Amino acid sequence: MDQPNTPAQTSPDSYAAQAQQYAAYYAQQAQQQSQHQVTPTPPSKMGTGWKVLIGFVALSVLGACGLCGILAVSIPSNDGVHGDSIALIHVTGVISGTGSAVNGVVTPENMLSLLAAAENDPSVRAVLLRIDSPGGTVAASEEISTEVARMSKPVVASIGDIGASGAYMIASQCDEIVSSRTSSVGSIGVIAEVMNLEGLLEKVGVDFTVITAGEFKDAGSPYRSITETETALIEHSVDMAYQEFIDVVARGRGLDRASVEEMATGWVWSGVEAQEMGLVDTLGTFNDAIDRAADLGGIEGDPYIVTYDEYDPFDVIWSLLGIRDRLSPASALDNEAMLRRSLPQ
Repeated sequence: MDQPNTPAQTSPDSYAAQAQQYAAYYAQQAQQQSQHQVTPTPPSKMGTGWKVLIGFVALSVLGACGLCGILAVSIPSNDGVHGDSIALIHVTGVISGTGSAVNGVVTPENMLSLLAAAENDPSVRAVLLRIDSPGGTVAASEEISTEVARMSKPVVASIGDIGASGAYMIASQCDEIVSSRTSSVGSIGVIAEVMNLEGLLEKVGVDFTVITAGEFKDAGSPYRSITETETALIEHSVDMAYQEFIDVVARGRGLDRASVEEMATGWVWSGVEAQEMGLVDTLGTFNDAIDRAADLGGIEGDPYIVTYDEYDPFDVIWSLLGIRDRLSPASALDNEAMLRRSLPQ
């Protein structure tokens, strides 16, 4: 850098002129320094091609995870099992005619498929139902319980937290029932709920026009109050399902129908109380239930446990992507959901 052109010595009277010279000099130096500075280059924006590539890679990874999930739930877990085994089937969640095991719904279609697989597997000597369910619709529960009663191989029920209502109907058809001392067991009864949103809809200004052919076609509609005649018809349906429930439990447990009817109050008992009433055979753990299944199946030594679980691959994919929850009607105002609540349960 050039040396400053220092002004010569002057008399005190010329201080102002010297100050101006120095100011001009330093302004010139500042201008030269600013000219040598490099302006930082802003980061370049990501091109569209890179965005597409990254998106493709992300989808590929997600697809690979989904495929692994499908394989995990679709591949039978009895690979390599060649000895006597126990088929373990989970009855977990609400029992209904429609739904998916991925979303915690027990359906007759799925359960009947698993029971048939265990029945036809030559290596399976006994079946263990691990029940943890509050029940569900009467029709779906009865369909499953009927198939359990038809099994030629011994079936043992192991009740976890709860085995109530329709879940107990299924358990009652097993050869033996094992529960813990504090399990919730029973609830032999039927309920039907009819929602009435008429007052709420009037407040928000919503009006429905319903056209039917048949006097009782819209009986139980949530958009109006039910009539006395409709109430009587629904009560008749509930009572028929209730009587059938009592008959199923009496046959399965080998109990007198009158005694079962006396217990059929809809109440849930502890495992200890249920055993005293004849609704449970043994108080014990899941391992105790395995031992009982092995004994009934004539298995010597430690049995192989073959877990039978079956999921719809598409349900797994939708659940992984979060699409199933957004597409499925989760609102309490959904028509199908309200209709199913009116079914005997």
